[in-house]
Amino acid sequence: MVAGLISSGHHVYGAVQYETPWRLVVSLWIPAFVLLVLSALYLLWKYEGRTAGNIGRWLVLFGGVIFQTGFTIFECVYSHLLKNVLFFGGASQEFLEQLFPVPTYHLPDNLLFELTGVAQLAGFWAAWCAWCAFAQHSPHE
Repeated sequence: MVAGLISSGHHVYGAVQYETPWRLVVSLWIPAFVLLVLSALYLLWKYEGRTAGNIGRWLVLFGGVIFQTGFTIFECVYSHLLKNVLFFGGASQEFLEQLFPVPTYHLPDNLLFELTGVAQLAGFWAAWCAWCAFAQHSPHE
C-alpha cells in the first residue's frame, strides 16, 4: 500500500506541476490495482488450499510480483533513477532527450518530483512481500 501511495501521489503532483493530465489517469488506477492485490492476498490467506485461494495466489504472483516489478523498473529505475544519474553525471542534452523525450519526460527541474519518483523504489519491497506470500502459500494437493 505504501508503494501505491507514493506512486499515486507522485503522479498527481507531476500532473499538476507539468500540466500533464495523463499522469492523473495513472494516479487513479494505482489505488484500484492496490485493492486488487490486497483482495488477492485476502483470498490467498482466507481460502488457502482451495480454488479461491489458488486463484488469489496466482493473482498475487502476476499482479503483486510480476506487474509491480515491471512497473517499478520502468517508472522508477528508468524514468527517474537512470534519468537523474545520467543528468547529474554529465550526459549530453541530446542523449538525454533521446532517452527521455518531451513531453512525456522532464529533465530534472523539480526536487520533490524527482525525489518522489525515486521513492517509488518502494515498489520492489512491495513485490518482494508479494513474492514471499506467494512462495509461502503453496497449493495443497
